[in-house]
Amino acid sequence: MPITLGCPSCGKRFRAREESSGKKVKCPFCQAAVPVPTSEEAQAAGAPTDVVPSPNPAPMGTLNYSGAAHPAPAGPVPAATPAAWGAAEPSKPPALAPEPIPFLSGPAPSGRPRTLPPPPPPTPGRPARPVKSTDEQNAAAWKKARGGLGTVLLGLFWFALLGFIPAGKIVYERAVGPLPVGESADWFKLEGVLNTPGDNAIQLDKSDVINVLLYGVPVLLGGLALAFGRVTAAAAPRSSGAKGLFAFSGLITLVALAGYLTFVVCQRVAYREVAEYGLWTARIGGALGEFWFLLALAAAGATLKRPAAVRTVGLFALLVGLGAALYFIGWDVLVAKLGPEIGRPKKVEPESNWLFYEAAAQLLGWLILIGSYWRAVRGVRSAITDQTGD
Repeated sequence: MPITLGCPSCGKRFRAREESSGKKVKCPFCQAAVPVPTSEEAQAAGAPTDVVPSPNPAPMGTLNYSGAAHPAPAGPVPAATPAAWGAAEPSKPPALAPEPIPFLSGPAPSGRPRTLPPPPPPTPGRPARPVKSTDEQNAAAWKKARGGLGTVLLGLFWFALLGFIPAGKIVYERAVGPLPVGESADWFKLEGVLNTPGDNAIQLDKSDVINVLLYGVPVLLGGLALAFGRVTAAAAPRSSGAKGLFAFSGLITLVALAGYLTFVVCQRVAYREVAEYGLWTARIGGALGEFWFLLALAAAGATLKRPAAVRTVGLFALLVGLGAALYFIGWDVLVAKLGPEIGRPKKVEPESNWLFYEAAAQLLGWLILIGSYWRAVRGVRSAITDQTGD
């Protein structure tokens, strides 16, 4: 029959099977090991046992305790308390009063919902950063793009100076005298590298030095200004469609500039094959860079709703096409075809005015091309100024 036990650890009562007599069982409440006494130990120690009637009870009136017949008790045998087994009642921790919630501790007005308290003030020294709206973010992006286009205009200024060089040389020679010629070792030299004896040293005469200063400086400064200006203009909003085009045009412009410098240097040190690769890199990179930049200008002008700016971009593209056609046809071929009709001799002497006229015509065409380029960039930049209101 089941035996009712009291756990010495938690003081709870539970029942164990009769087959567990003399063994240990786990308390179902605290999992402590509780020994199950035998019937003899329970009788000797006064173990708290309850007699649960079996399915086939004995005849009422007798119960067998140690083999003797005794009258059955009138009711169920009371179980001993945990103190009878030596187990004290488990002490309960004192109940903690819940902490009052500040905005719920006081009485609320009748019929009014409780409201949350205002947020705490910002920490001194660290003001809260205001959240910008979409229009404000776009305006800030357009301002950065406008700064990049300003740098592009600076690069165009350096490239505009290139058109004055041929005519300037002719004017100098006729007004002052011939340009310096001969070796430039007395101007400057670098041991083992420039104007010094050796197979690997670069030899430059004075005319080369003059051309490097006149052409190299504007090309280098103008190319860097174009490249970094276009990369900076890539700060335009992504929704305009010009962001990636500006970035690609700036990066490919840097590649084209590096190819041109490689061509100039390798040509002087007799690395003809590498110089040819550098020249093609400059040509292809320059064409791709200008193409992407013109697309970016047109996209920006269309986004800013300035059709006039888009038209200036189209006009510059038309002039670039005409200039490319003239370049591939060849200036000399064109002059040879038209020369006899306008009275130009086939062989022009250095003192002839035809050289100055041709240089002036090239300068005028170059300034028209750069001017249209300037106008296209300036139109988009003005549209950004009108958009941002600055």
